[in-house]
Amino acid sequence: MRRNSSDLRYLGYGFGVLSLFAYEIATSIYLFLPPLIGLFFTYMIIEYAKKQQKSYMEFGFGWHLSIAFLLFAEQIHGFYMFSSLIAFIIFFYFMVDWLFSTMKYRNFLLIIFVFSGYLGVYLVSNAINYLQNKPFLYIDAWYGFYIFIESVFAIVLFKEKVV
Repeated sequence: MRRNSSDLRYLGYGFGVLSLFAYEIATSIYLFLPPLIGLFFTYMIIEYAKKQQKSYMEFGFGWHLSIAFLLFAEQIHGFYMFSSLIAFIIFFYFMVDWLFSTMKYRNFLLIIFVFSGYLGVYLVSNAINYLQNKPFLYIDAWYGFYIFIESVFAIVLFKEKVV
C-alpha cells in the first residue's frame, strides 16, 4: 500500500487537535498558561469577516476547530455552554463592522478582539447566572495577564490577516 502526502496532512491535523485539547486541559492545572479563548475568538472574527467579503468561500477546518475548542475551553474554565458563541454572534453583528470602519490601527483592533472575547464570555455567563439567581463569576488578575499574552500572540499571528 502506498502512502501519499494527504495521509500525513491528516495525521498532522489529528496531532495538532490532540495537542490543543491537551494544552487546554493543562491550563486548568497550571494557572500561568493562558486558555486561548481570546485568540480563538479573534480567529473566528477574522475568518467570518473574510467569508462575508468573499461569499463563495466556505468555512475551513480551522473554523470548526475554533468552535469546538471554544466550547471545550469554556466548559473547563467554568463558563456556561455556548456562552462564547453567543458572545461571538452579539459582538460580530453589533460591533465588528463599526470597528473595522473606524479603527485604522489594526494591531489595536486585534487587542480589542481578544479583550472582547474574554469580556463577552464573562458577561454572557453572568447574564445566565443572573437569570438563574446564582452568584456571579469573578474576574481575577490572571485574566489581565491572559489578555496581554494572547494579544501579543494575536498580533504576531494575525497581523497580516486583518483587512
